[in-house]
Amino acid sequence: MTQRTKTGQRSGGTHKVAALLGQLMTPAARRRGFAEASLLAQWEKIVGAGLAGRCQPHSVKFARGRDRDGTLLLQVRGGAALELQHMTPQIIQRVNTYFGFPAVRELRFVQAPLPARTSPIPRPPRQRPLAPEEVARVHEAVAPVADAELREALEALGRSLLGAGPMRRGRR
Repeated sequence: MTQRTKTGQRSGGTHKVAALLGQLMTPAARRRGFAEASLLAQWEKIVGAGLAGRCQPHSVKFARGRDRDGTLLLQVRGGAALELQHMTPQIIQRVNTYFGFPAVRELRFVQAPLPARTSPIPRPPRQRPLAPEEVARVHEAVAPVADAELREALEALGRSLLGAGPMRRGRR
């Protein structure tokens, strides 16, 4: 059951589980250098599903007595280290944006197999077959476009968008 907080925000079971996970992970995460255990729990949201499938935070090292401008050690899958090295500024920016201050200044990579993902990468929705009148409607809508290549691309996009919609009654 979804409830509303005093500020009008929704609160539900998912938020409570995430908070509990953060509380349980905090002692272990602190031993690995994570001042904020949510970096581990929210990694996919921070860097996106594509990057999260190729790397994960291993530890954060700070200079003695400091809690900012640290070095984030990333465990990297296979040959992804070179690509991720080129994405270093974006990854650092995403992590620092998440924390709201410059927590990370540098990235280092360790190539090692990643543990199995707990949440699979979402698959695109299944396309439903379009009715002939829907195909004709898309074709008519893009007919005024003079460039043939652009017209074909727009038509394919229109068919894809219509096919991603809900299944029509009587169709499977």
